[in-house]
Amino acid sequence: MVKMNVYLVDGRVYSYDVLDDAKGREHAHRIVTNGWRNTEGGVMCYYPTWQVLKVTFDMQEPDLLAEKYEGV
Repeated sequence: MVKMNVYLVDGRVYSYDVLDDAKGREHAHRIVTNGWRNTEGGVMCYYPTWQVLKVTFDMQEPDLLAEKYEGV
């Protein structure tokens, strides 16, 4: 399992688990593209993309940096 963390601009952090790294990437992409939604006290709440500060997750197999690129 991979733990997802969704940080909102008001300081709240929501966490939940997904199956693997691929699902983590998919969820992160959809959240930063479409915004965040969750249930608070039985009420479905939607947060637009500008209220999502960042999305993080711990990858089981981290990406490897092949080399550092010096831009022009």
